[in-house]
Amino acid sequence: MSEADFEAFYRSIFLPLVRRATWRHGLSKEDARDVVQDAFVLAIAKMDVTGNPRAWLIQVVDHLSLNYQRKSLRRAQLATKWGFRNDSETRAERALESSSAAGESDD
Repeated sequence: MSEADFEAFYRSIFLPLVRRATWRHGLSKEDARDVVQDAFVLAIAKMDVTGNPRAWLIQVVDHLSLNYQRKSLRRAQLATKWGFRNDSETRAERALESSSAAGESDD
């Protein structure tokens, strides 16, 4: 994939992936953008362009979003345990719980 092709692909799929991470996984827009950006960094290193790059990126964004939520929940739990707590950790904990409940209803 040429650099121009990759840039066009990036521009066409970046915002839909951000929306997916926001809506499906309950991430804030800023966190979703970070997750999608991380997915593209992985894509540069690992993506097989002969396959389906769109499907590959969707799967990577889903996995990275779940990992981000788990990390946020773990940090919130540790902050509670150690007596530190802030609103963003509370929101992350609620987002993970709601996406877990939504994931159970999708089955």
